[in-house]
Amino acid sequence: MSVTQFPLTLRVTVSGATPDEIRENARAQAHDFFGLDAELDVISAEAESEEEHRNRYRATVFFRRVA
Repeated sequence: MSVTQFPLTLRVTVSGATPDEIRENARAQAHDFFGLDAELDVISAEAESEEEHRNRYRATVFFRRVA
C-alpha cells in the first residue's frame, strides 16, 4: 500500500485584543496541528472586530507547512 502525500491547508479562527495576540494564538493552533518544529507559511489572514466585545478582534488565518 502506498502513502499519498499532499499539502494540507489549515484554517484557524482566533480572537485577541491586539495583532500580536492574534498572531500568537493562531501560530499556537497551527503548531498543535503541524508540530512544534514545523516551518509554516501564512497563506492569508483576515481580521474583523467582534461585535459582542469591544476592543477585541476575530481573525481567520490560513497556514500551510513549508515542504
